[in-house]
Amino acid sequence: MGRDSRDVTIKDVAKRAGVAISTVSRVLNGLDKVSEKTERRVKAAVEELGYVKNTLAVSMVTGQTKTVMMVVPDFTNDFNGAVIQGAEAYLKQQGYTMLVFSTKDFREEESGQLFRRFSKLADGMLVVPSNPDNIEYEKWEKPLVLIDCYRPKQDYCAIEVDNMGGAALLTEEMIRNGHRRIGFVGGIPGDSHGGRRMDGFRRTMAAHGIPVDERLVIEGVHFEHTGYAGIRKLLALPEEIRPTGVIAVNNLTCIGCIKALSELGLVIGEDISLAGFDDHLLARYSRPGITVIDRPTIEMGEKGAELLTRLLGKETEVPVQTVMEVRLRRRQSVKNLREADTE
Repeated sequence: MGRDSRDVTIKDVAKRAGVAISTVSRVLNGLDKVSEKTERRVKAAVEELGYVKNTLAVSMVTGQTKTVMMVVPDFTNDFNGAVIQGAEAYLKQQGYTMLVFSTKDFREEESGQLFRRFSKLADGMLVVPSNPDNIEYEKWEKPLVLIDCYRPKQDYCAIEVDNMGGAALLTEEMIRNGHRRIGFVGGIPGDSHGGRRMDGFRRTMAAHGIPVDERLVIEGVHFEHTGYAGIRKLLALPEEIRPTGVIAVNNLTCIGCIKALSELGLVIGEDISLAGFDDHLLARYSRPGITVIDRPTIEMGEKGAELLTRLLGKETEVPVQTVMEVRLRRRQSVKNLREADTE
């Protein structure tokens, strides 16, 4: 009967491979180069014996767990899933394990409790914050990278996309197609990414000399109910005021807009135009497809993980702010009013 893999020690591996224990340690931990032939022998012995490295013992020696803790607002948003995917893939390549937690069911003050319960398991943190202003990250005392976050003081490594530029692209697309009464649903003024998208919308309208009708701007959190209620409020306005096109601040808000328009029996791209920030399944597969700003979501996770590993490696030249580019993905949801006027 073979030995349990939990009983196999590094000494057993060294004996089977015919090398010193220190050589096995160098191979397993990638500390320095050994000959290719020796490395193959060690790895073959590990495989034959079913040796499992005692990561707890390693962490006691090195002071590192080779584990990263990732915190997201929830698991239902496609964006968070893509960021997790990108971060996990990169960290796995670097030999790290990633633990993922959601703060959706935690009040803001309880998110600190979440960290205190699990932080000893992790060397560093990746955080997609639900509200970056309400959490005192310095109390966490861990290397930290914020993803999808803009903080004016930039006291942490933070990754964001060009939110103002993306909103400008959506607004330009509406204007290019002859829209002047343009609604904007979701977002709260300020330094959040939603507020910056709202600023991009307003600045682009001003640049084209088109006044923003405040009755067509519906502020709110970035969830489906904001889009759903926002569309119904806009379409309850007198006909001469109603928007011909609407921009949704994010994917969930856009889904709420689509749901409301469907219930009202309105055809997107015909009765009203719609565009949104963030690509998502419904935008891709609804008919018509929805014009959106496509963010490099997986790449944001990869970049965040890369910056964190650089911090963990004690690098000093790690950028504090990283802004990633976005692109307009044009589909059929924005009607060309200029062509319609000539028919």
